[in-house]
Amino acid sequence: MAKKQTFGDKQKKGAVDFKMAKLVYSVKSEKTNAWKFVEKSVRIPNGENDLDVLKKAMAGQGK
Repeated sequence: MAKKQTFGDKQKKGAVDFKMAKLVYSVKSEKTNAWKFVEKSVRIPNGENDLDVLKKAMAGQGK
């Protein structure tokens, strides 16, 4: 007889050592003076502060 697989077993199967966050920020165009939104997926390693990683990602965008 087969062992039943639980949701916890499925999570352990594909264990990852990071989280993903979607970073959305606005940028004003110099040509048209219109605002546009930019989306970026940021990988946050386990054990690191979420806000620090997101601040570094924002600083790297040249804002």
